[in-house]
Amino acid sequence: MQTLDDYNSTLRRGGPGLAAQVFADGPAPTGSARLDAAFAALADRLAIRDGWAVPAWVDDPKRQADGWYPDVPAIFKNEADLESPPAFRRRGIWITSRSLDRA
Repeated sequence: MQTLDDYNSTLRRGGPGLAAQVFADGPAPTGSARLDAAFAALADRLAIRDGWAVPAWVDDPKRQADGWYPDVPAIFKNEADLESPPAFRRRGIWITSRSLDRA
């Protein structure tokens, strides 16, 4: 979520071109395929939403999860199955539409 906050702050300050730089270089592997997939999904989703080129590193086949529901309580799993954004879904990550909301 810190990366999302950094991105949104940069977007407000300098627009999409500057914000895209947050994801210009792929983050180093974390040791968790799930987290690596989440970074790729987030970059992919924000690029599409905000109109900048999706970085090539997001398509690394190692950045895949295994049907992961990060912080999604069991009662919301059906909702996540229906609402997970395509960038997350393609990588095996299931989130609700509210999962990326920031107050």
